[in-house]
Amino acid sequence: MKLPFLASALLAAVLPAAAQVVLTENYTFPVGAPGGNIPDTGLSAGFSQTVSDSQIQTLTAVRVGLNLTGTTAGGGWAGDLFVSLNRDLGSQTAILLNQVGVTGSNPAGFGYDGWNVTFRDDAAADIHPAVLGSGILTGNYQPDGRLAPTDTLRPASLAVFDGLAGNGAWHLNLADLSFGGTMTLQSWSLELVGQSFAPVPEPDALAAFAGLALLGWGAWRRTHSRPHRGGAI
Repeated sequence: MKLPFLASALLAAVLPAAAQVVLTENYTFPVGAPGGNIPDTGLSAGFSQTVSDSQIQTLTAVRVGLNLTGTTAGGGWAGDLFVSLNRDLGSQTAILLNQVGVTGSNPAGFGYDGWNVTFRDDAAADIHPAVLGSGILTGNYQPDGRLAPTDTLRPASLAVFDGLAGNGAWHLNLADLSFGGTMTLQSWSLELVGQSFAPVPEPDALAAFAGLALLGWGAWRRTHSRPHRGGAI
């Protein structure tokens, strides 16, 4: 026996719509001294974290928390630091910091003590020109995104990860590019936003389908269970 047409059509309409789920996942990675101390030599320090339990199959946004401060209070120099994020050592790299404050007329950049910020592409302000006299910069900022600190174009935003999966080895790379002022990575975090295509039907939709399917089945049974009446024409 075949399902009534109404039930079959409703099943086709309900299940595909229920298959897409938008997820937000958060991961925090504490570091601190001495392991988080950044060499004051121009050499990079790498911090890798593997995400293996993400249900996101297609990323639509990546946001990065960064708590990077002077090794001693007041002992950091923000304009020295380069920080980038990569996934699985692939070709997509987002540049979070590239010697903030450095311009053609200011080669030293800004001298404040560090950041406790969240990088997100939809933030209102660019991190590179964010002036702070001293202390720790806080708030939400667009990543630097510049391949060179004096560039005006910013191709290396966090959007480079759009379309990838959440699972993978995420690499945070840091380098102190000038002597004087040392900094420590206290912690960093990832907020992953994207879609999962696992079949997770909505209960209300399935309940509606079941109710209409029963009505359709009852109508079909009444139509096809009437006795055939023979007779002369």
